[in-house]
Amino acid sequence: MAFSLNKVLGSSGLGLCYAKAFVEAGAFVVIADLQPPTVAFKKSQAAFVRCDVTAWGDQVNAFETAVKLSPNQKIDIVIANAGIAGPDVLAGLSCDAPQEPSTKIIDVNVIGTLYTTNLSGWYFRRHHDDPRKGCLIFMSSINGYIDSQSSSIYSTSKFGVRGLMCCLRRKGVFRVNTIAPWIIATPIMRQDFLESVEKEFQSMDLDLAYAQDAVSAVLRVATDPSINGRSLAVVPRQVAPSGYMDLELDDFDEGTTMDRLQKAVLAISYNKYGHTIGG
Repeated sequence: MAFSLNKVLGSSGLGLCYAKAFVEAGAFVVIADLQPPTVAFKKSQAAFVRCDVTAWGDQVNAFETAVKLSPNQKIDIVIANAGIAGPDVLAGLSCDAPQEPSTKIIDVNVIGTLYTTNLSGWYFRRHHDDPRKGCLIFMSSINGYIDSQSSSIYSTSKFGVRGLMCCLRRKGVFRVNTIAPWIIATPIMRQDFLESVEKEFQSMDLDLAYAQDAVSAVLRVATDPSINGRSLAVVPRQVAPSGYMDLELDDFDEGTTMDRLQKAVLAISYNKYGHTIGG
């Protein structure tokens, strides 16, 4: 594979699956998370850096460590995988007094991703003269495209990640794409929840998605320099035999009202008004 270092935010669940796949492909991987991975890697294959993605200083340290340990002293691929779910924004309505909603999901899923994006761009510009060589992969979710009645804060965060990808893809600083998984069974998910969801889905002739298909989608994006600004959904194999597909929902048909408005916004030069773009 045409890279020597891959930085993954997340040491469990899908993050660990991605790390193992890149190591097996010959990449050197730096895993940044609060907890070390449950799988032991050789020092020549991977390193762990403790990182709270909501803390700017932690992420700066993670990137600096990645460069220091990289065989070529460069960062080629970053997977912004860290993410959490939690209570709905309307939780606590039956309480005697209004309860302040937690912003932890937004802090991790959005603010943490913004920090990762900024640092990725900074290093990519210094490490690669060709913008196609720097690859940033966001982890969104199918919930970033569809309504979910019980996880509004989580879905909001994933819509935000999707929007960030769309705003970055034309800048020409690096390649950026999004992976949007359907529900996937991982060791960190509650078994009773998975069993309930799986039973419900089967009544609709749908299954859970597979972790190995998410890995395939990530590797496809990471190794194909022609892919930029796309969202690959990891879906049940009844929907797509490969287990993933391009959603084709982030562009507008030529000549439609939204296409006209999109082109008008892209024609605006914000630099004239003191806003620096990609600088």
